[in-house]
Amino acid sequence: MFELVPLVGWLYADGNSNHRQIAMDPVSEGYTLYQRPPSGRYYVQYSIKGQGQQRLSLGTSDPVEAERRAQAKWVKACALAEVGLSVSKKQFEKIAEEFIAGIELAVQRGEKAEYHAKQYPTIIRRYFVEKFRHKLMSAIKADDIDEYWNWRKEFWITGPGSKNPNIQYKRVIKGKETRICRPVKEGYPSKSTLHKEGLLLRQLFEFGQRRGYTTEIPEINAPKDKRRKDNARPGFTWEEFMHLKSVSEARVREYEFSDDDPSGKNQKTYQDRLRLHCFCMIAAFTGMRPTELFNLSWGDIETRKIQMENGEFSDVTVIQARGKGKERELAAMPETLTFFNLLKSLFYVATGEMPQDDDPVFFTHEGKRIRSFKGGLAKLLVAADLRVARNGKIRDSFSFRHFYITQQIREGVGHHLLGRNVGTSSKMIDAYYSKIRPTDEIAQLIPDWSKKRLLQYRRK
Repeated sequence: MFELVPLVGWLYADGNSNHRQIAMDPVSEGYTLYQRPPSGRYYVQYSIKGQGQQRLSLGTSDPVEAERRAQAKWVKACALAEVGLSVSKKQFEKIAEEFIAGIELAVQRGEKAEYHAKQYPTIIRRYFVEKFRHKLMSAIKADDIDEYWNWRKEFWITGPGSKNPNIQYKRVIKGKETRICRPVKEGYPSKSTLHKEGLLLRQLFEFGQRRGYTTEIPEINAPKDKRRKDNARPGFTWEEFMHLKSVSEARVREYEFSDDDPSGKNQKTYQDRLRLHCFCMIAAFTGMRPTELFNLSWGDIETRKIQMENGEFSDVTVIQARGKGKERELAAMPETLTFFNLLKSLFYVATGEMPQDDDPVFFTHEGKRIRSFKGGLAKLLVAADLRVARNGKIRDSFSFRHFYITQQIREGVGHHLLGRNVGTSSKMIDAYYSKIRPTDEIAQLIPDWSKKRLLQYRRK
């Protein structure tokens, strides 16, 4: 039980109760002091319009000092409420947990993609909360954000993460939730990683602003790397691609016929390599992103008959690509038809049934959707001596997209039309592929200005 002391606080011009009373703040009706036995310490209680009742310890048993502290806290609370701020001193950590709860609820309702609930809470707790845990959001300024970026870059090198350089995450395997631990990749976070985390941190501050925990959002921009970098992914020349195609076909034929195979292991290897071969060819003749390819179902593929430039009719594959949160319709090269038909046959071998619209185009031996050819593709590229490009960069499944766009530009396909087909902007194509044409059109770049090519004489 609390012992209420009938001390109602009013605001006076000079703090002396003998002077006249100033008009009450419209957001509050004053405050009440009370003592809590056995310590005898005073507490203050007041109500703020729209924010409910507040109870705070004053940390003293002296009634005069309690009156002074109560008045100061009440005046500050009224001032915060007047400018639309929350009077509750909720720490950054608690605000972050409210934000995470909102993300998880939105995912449950289907308003956000599942990866929001899988990735964002970990980022928020590991980095944002670790740095700003006990601070008030309204107290975090631009200098604190600048300090955060330096701290974040060193997190796994010399910071808190260096003490336990392992990342733990949850995975559901065969219906059971399992915790997996993997070592952190050495090095500093990439530019894209910092940019993504910066956007998430801004969303968190915007959430806090809507809840009244802060009025201003500090500038939250990841530091820019001013060094010039070539971010273009390594692709293939036409000769390199044809060599890769020949090596892949030879690797498939190694296990095509095997009389002595009681375990069926050789047959599985044959099917794996054939699926990988189909993946490489379809990727090269569509320019699709790996995610879009793995999201493909048979209902996304349609064959249309169109009239070609020579007047003849030909079957063309039209694909509904889904990836990066968007969908688009793209026209694939006719060469893809052969490989789609091979995949249908492989699906029948694996499941005993022809694929339905909802079945995956790229699948495991059990007919389930496959999510990566990373290991198999790396072995194929090594076998073809194409794993590392001449500029030292590592080739991967994105290299087929680079190859497709490069080939289409060389054949004169317009940047705008090409960009719509591959799901990127003509600006991006200009930025990363504009260097292709000049070297392919050398004859146009060395015209005879004088109409009589000047001769170069050798020194005798």
